[in-house]
Amino acid sequence: MDPYRTAESWSGPPGSIAPADGNLTVGAVVRELGPEEYASVKVTPDGKGPTPEGVSYSNRPGSNAAGNVANDFGPNNECLEDVKPELVHALRELVRQYRQEGIAARRHEIRRIRQARLFWQGLQYAWWNPNDMNWHLPYENRSSDDRELEEMPRYQFVTNFYQGFGLSFIAVLSQDVPSVRFYPKSSQSLQDIAAARAASDVAELVEQNNHVEQLLTSIGYFLWTDGKLGAYVRYVADGQRFGFHEETVLAALEIPLGEDTYVCPECGKETAQPKMDDGIPEDANEPAVVVAQHAAPLQAINCQGCGAELREENLRKAERVTVPRIVGSRRVPNGQEVISIAGGLELNTPVWANEMHEYPYLQWQAEVHRAKLKAAYPHVANKIEAAPSQGPDDVYARVSRLSVEQGLPSIHPGDALMNLITFDRTWLRPWAFYGIEDTAVRSELLALFPDGCYVGFAGDVYCESRNESMDDHWRVLHALPGDGQNRPSVGDSLVQVQERYNVLSNMQAETYEYGIPPIYADPQVLDFDALANQVAEPAAHFPARARPGQPLAAGFFQPAPAQVPPDMIRHQQDLIGPVAQFLTGLFPAIFGGNMEDVKTASGYALARDQAMGRLGLVWRRTKQFYADVLLLAVDCFCKNRPEDVELPLLGPDGVLDARTIRTVDLKGNIAVHPEADETFPRLKSQQRGVLQQLFGINDPVLQRALTEPANLGYIKNVLGLAEMVIPGEDSRNKQLREIQLLLSSVPIVVQLPVASHSSSAASPLGAQHAAPLRTKAADETATGSGAENESPGTSHQAPALVLPSVPVDQLLDDHAVEFEECKRWANSEAGQAAHMTNPAGFANVRAHAEAHLRAMSQAALAQPQQQSQPAQKGKA
Repeated sequence: MDPYRTAESWSGPPGSIAPADGNLTVGAVVRELGPEEYASVKVTPDGKGPTPEGVSYSNRPGSNAAGNVANDFGPNNECLEDVKPELVHALRELVRQYRQEGIAARRHEIRRIRQARLFWQGLQYAWWNPNDMNWHLPYENRSSDDRELEEMPRYQFVTNFYQGFGLSFIAVLSQDVPSVRFYPKSSQSLQDIAAARAASDVAELVEQNNHVEQLLTSIGYFLWTDGKLGAYVRYVADGQRFGFHEETVLAALEIPLGEDTYVCPECGKETAQPKMDDGIPEDANEPAVVVAQHAAPLQAINCQGCGAELREENLRKAERVTVPRIVGSRRVPNGQEVISIAGGLELNTPVWANEMHEYPYLQWQAEVHRAKLKAAYPHVANKIEAAPSQGPDDVYARVSRLSVEQGLPSIHPGDALMNLITFDRTWLRPWAFYGIEDTAVRSELLALFPDGCYVGFAGDVYCESRNESMDDHWRVLHALPGDGQNRPSVGDSLVQVQERYNVLSNMQAETYEYGIPPIYADPQVLDFDALANQVAEPAAHFPARARPGQPLAAGFFQPAPAQVPPDMIRHQQDLIGPVAQFLTGLFPAIFGGNMEDVKTASGYALARDQAMGRLGLVWRRTKQFYADVLLLAVDCFCKNRPEDVELPLLGPDGVLDARTIRTVDLKGNIAVHPEADETFPRLKSQQRGVLQQLFGINDPVLQRALTEPANLGYIKNVLGLAEMVIPGEDSRNKQLREIQLLLSSVPIVVQLPVASHSSSAASPLGAQHAAPLRTKAADETATGSGAENESPGTSHQAPALVLPSVPVDQLLDDHAVEFEECKRWANSEAGQAAHMTNPAGFANVRAHAEAHLRAMSQAALAQPQQQSQPAQKGKA
């Protein structure tokens, strides 16, 4: 595959050059038909397009929700406008109609969010011009005119505690990942239970691929500035982002099961067809063979029995079977589940709706470079080249987004921004089509998009559409409870406080500079002419003469300097302190500030819990939102992953391990709920404090729990003592690695003669491999197919040794620690799951544990003998 092919000549799978974000899966590569191919399609007499009689759009191949197979309009309805322009026109007008319903409230929402983002960037002196509906800086367009600088504000100092409080809020919100648990819909269904377990692995994979810490940071930022955000979950195949993999190309090949023979019509004798020896392949089904056969003269074939001439109609071909054959390979882009967070400036929702199920539409707007759109949609590349036509409200929203991205209150003109096209992606519910008055067009749209419609426009140019439900890909979150969609953000109440503080800071600076009082001098005391002609320098002498009978200082007077009122300074401190903390809920205990009334550690802990309880209003909404997004990601994984996926994990021993996510395990029905017992995420320092309190409690149960070997690694991690050596930790980690090896194999069963039943010590396999003697029935028990408590003595069959596939080391292994780790694992959830799903592997682990137990018994028996030998030598 040529990686440098242009978009106009590109015919490969989506994502090889520039993906249509949220494109088709790479499981089935389809051929995109061009508009010229549709010109030859016969249109029905009613003019509605190439729809066979009695077949609706929803019954066509490829019109399912996933959209994995091409329909009559292309895999993503790319050619819908060429075949059915009235449908595209209806979609365009329907989107415009729904957006006009709340345009006034949308303008106010854009103004509020834009001001908040400018405050975050430190641009806090912008003023609003209602004539052009834009924010302007005091020095905007006047920096080159020095004569007007005197009319501008002298100071623009910014002490950006709006951003400081926001960073504290984001840090608290993103310090820990919300705990999410998947539950089966039915506790009696094994399929649902398996799906719930596999969904947890899928969620972990999605979190790794989408960098969940950065995701939570973006969520916290939009909650602070915008107050509204949306999460878009989809599967993206993008070779530039995720790389490529080689995929074999298979072709069907027919292979004969025998030889082709001629049957004589006279005597019935069979004559084998002679093989060609002139370099032509034997497979007559290949195109080269057919050409060669027509090019060469046919040789006459006679019956070997009677000599009759055999013709082509006397040829009886052998039975053939179709087998796949590798004919080559192709480079296919990798794909994965992608979660994108869109803020209030980019996300357009109906302002009157309170819940997401009330939305008739949802629109995501973003500025994308023209080159990328042309590469993603080559069929409309020429139309995208032209400047897009947009309405005034679209231009207003576009200017707002570009201005905050540039860090300016208004957009800075330039040729680079002209190449940015506003890409509108809109989702419509099926009932939203009833806003169309034309019944015929509405019926066609309902038949084409039974689950809902996704449609994409680059400016005003139609790019794609597909049958897609809004609820399968989107979740919307508001920071605070309220009415409608234009709700305040967490930091909204701090904007006016920041403005008041800036005004007081400027007044204070002006007081310090302009409040320096003048000095008045008596002209009979000070010679002003001489003073004017003298250069000011250190230790200079100025002529002055005091009045008779008066000191020199009596000829000078300086009024008292202006002072900032003390109540104004106290008011400033209140604005940045108690007022801001009360409005945002970010008290000093959250960000480690000093509290004058609190002197003890328990008092700080109580204040911290109270402050977190205030922010818990936002945290609980965020947890539910995060759980819903992960459920969408699991559903997206099920629909788009063609094969099993390997999940790399860091094991408790610090070694990378792998876990396989099987797509067959995700067939059940599951539900998701955030953990209800957590009121707010806990920091490592908080966990360390709880551990220190537990260490001081003299409770045997707690002390036993703290000394549990499985908890020692966690305690070491929380305390931050990475170099600390815990006795037996290496042996436990070694045993965990061996358990993974044992699960991937089966135990070794060695049949023994009956004579060896009397003593297992005579086994030539060695003491480290010695195992209890078992019969065939007991061997079936070890592999999960026999009675578990069957005794060898109850069977007259030959006994057998059951040995683990990973032997123990009699000399170097810490048998006590490794045996306890095997026992702990067998009783854990992972061990019980392996006992049900992998009985042979579980039996292998059990045989390994028995080997450690026998080694411990042998060591205990040998110890008294070793102690008695020195005593006997002493007596001698």
